[in-house]
Amino acid sequence: MVVGGLLLVLFIGRWLQTEFNTAKLELNKDIFEQFIDAKTRLTDTLIAKNLIQPILDDTAGFKIETYAKKGVNSDGDSVQIITSTAFGDTAPNLIEVKGLPHGVEQESFNIEFSTDSSDILFQSVKMFITEVNKNETKRGFFTEIITAEDTTQLQSFFSANLANNNISVKPVWVAGRAEKMFPPPMFYYESHILQSPYGVEIQEYNGYLIKALLPEIIFSLLLIGVITLAFIFSYRNIRNQMRLAVLKDDLISNISHELKTPVATVKVAIEALQHMNPQQQQEKMTNYLGMAAQEISRLDLLVNKVMNSILLDNGKQVFQSEPIVLKNIIDEAILGMQMQVQQKGGVIQFLPGNVEGNIVGDSLHIKGVIFNLIENCLKYSNEQPQINIQLAEEKGKIIVTIADNGPGIPEAYTQKIFEKFFRVPSGNKHNIKGYGLGLYYAAQVMQQSGGSISVANNLTKGCTFTLVFPQA
Repeated sequence: MVVGGLLLVLFIGRWLQTEFNTAKLELNKDIFEQFIDAKTRLTDTLIAKNLIQPILDDTAGFKIETYAKKGVNSDGDSVQIITSTAFGDTAPNLIEVKGLPHGVEQESFNIEFSTDSSDILFQSVKMFITEVNKNETKRGFFTEIITAEDTTQLQSFFSANLANNNISVKPVWVAGRAEKMFPPPMFYYESHILQSPYGVEIQEYNGYLIKALLPEIIFSLLLIGVITLAFIFSYRNIRNQMRLAVLKDDLISNISHELKTPVATVKVAIEALQHMNPQQQQEKMTNYLGMAAQEISRLDLLVNKVMNSILLDNGKQVFQSEPIVLKNIIDEAILGMQMQVQQKGGVIQFLPGNVEGNIVGDSLHIKGVIFNLIENCLKYSNEQPQINIQLAEEKGKIIVTIADNGPGIPEAYTQKIFEKFFRVPSGNKHNIKGYGLGLYYAAQVMQQSGGSISVANNLTKGCTFTLVFPQA
């Protein structure tokens, strides 16, 4: 399970890395397009400022003259040339508009200023620029009309493009970079339309990429969180199942160990009775029968605890609610445990006061709760047990307290003793008294009766169990 979780986390990490690299390539493509667009806008601006506007401002207008091509490769074709007095003596051969088919005669005409003619002029000049860029010998013409301050316009156009496309990165402009880099940096873009190389390097783009991948990151974190919670839940569930399995194994082992004593006692008593003369050994037979009956009662109590716990776990109704007098229930429980108390040389003191304790509940199971608590007091006492039972009434509640002089319960286990199969550790598991069902059964009965059970250690020694019932 751990290996599977780690592999899934590695897969998610690899997926995020792939998404990041893809987004990085897309960002590089977008920024490059914005840089090319900024260069184009700068070129158009420079053409309009340094070429088109002087022609349009010339009062003499401009002319498109047709010249025949000469040379071996001309094939008799002709070209059209834009000329204007705005450029002085440099007017001829200024801008080549287009070639004419063979046989067209040379002609010359003037074009007055108009919107259509300015558009034709602008397109013609751009065609000329294209031809200039193809011919290194004519490159000097275009670079001469570009001035150093035009870099500001390139920066402005590029920054505006980034802002319009919501690309929040940091451009750092670099002029005259001398070193030749191959391959060039991924986020470096350079322009050669100016007099010297001028480029921009993009920095601090990781934040933009992370922001762009935020949905994927959130989804990945949620997925990892769900996987982690599922792993924790599964681990705790498996651990609890293993713990429960160990407790059940201990319970079975402990029950088997304790069953041997009453079974062996009953077996010995029956074998002895079989060889006795009822007329001559009547008193001894009575003692053996009492011993067998007591051991059978112990077996019956164990079976009842197990069966009632199973019924409660399955949600089956095992309670028959009826009006009962709690004082009488306690008297009956004390009477049933009197022989065991005497065998251990102990004393049970019951102080009911003037309280009858009228409640609604199942008399059989509530008596079983009192019986279990008294039995625990006897079981865990290492000396002569002293058990004090009190009955009180307070604010519509009937309260029963059962205190002993035993060793008490460690504070770490005062809440755990009401859990199923739990027993306070004491070394050898066969020396751990009880089956881990008595107090669990008591807690279930009190819950079904609408009451509660709690335990607290006494100041000197021993502990006190408190039962609280709603008054009828």
